[in-house]
Amino acid sequence: MIQWRGKLQSTLWNQAIKYNVKISGTQWRQLKKLQDWLQPQLPPAASLQAELLIAQISQLQRQIHRIEQEIEQQTTFNQQVERLLEVPGLGLVGAWTILAEIGDIHRFPSAKQFVSYCRLVPRAKDSGGNHRHKSGNKDGNKYLRAAFGQAAVSAYTHYKVVKKFYRKITRRSGKPVARAVVGKELAKGVWHMLTKDEEYKGFKGQPVRVASQTFPTAVGTINPNA
Repeated sequence: MIQWRGKLQSTLWNQAIKYNVKISGTQWRQLKKLQDWLQPQLPPAASLQAELLIAQISQLQRQIHRIEQEIEQQTTFNQQVERLLEVPGLGLVGAWTILAEIGDIHRFPSAKQFVSYCRLVPRAKDSGGNHRHKSGNKDGNKYLRAAFGQAAVSAYTHYKVVKKFYRKITRRSGKPVARAVVGKELAKGVWHMLTKDEEYKGFKGQPVRVASQTFPTAVGTINPNA
């Protein structure tokens, strides 16, 4: 549902940009205000499309919230979930998904093997004598890749330390690879937390502000242009 919502947001964002109207990340949080703001700036047909897209996004928001409420009743992963919520960008659904898909973390002897299973290892690609990286590895668990991918978007959107790192990789390798690399760093942190039964140590050794459970993290909105 989160991925579906992201696609709808991307469609709306692209529709608006055709008329030189750019939707900011914070505007997704209040859909009614977003609709009222868009209406006078778009021609009638585009305005109607925007209204219908926002209605679909709003319905998905309610359904996602309902699922979150059901997840909150689960007791299997309570202690581990609370610890994972310290990781930048990870929300309740993301943390629960990661734990459910991992099973026993000790089946991954190293962080490298865990990251590979999460499909977060950029593949090398040689072109014109240059050695570059390409994201999109199809091996491993697609649900873990999605969870860490969502967390990465939220992390570099809301945390300055992560955003600085993301921009550095983006300049060198582009946005898709940068997103995968951020997800890879988050996954490595999760592996160390779970295998060593320790608290989150920070993003690449740098402390970050702990996000509360109500923070709009991986279950929140996505910037379609990120």
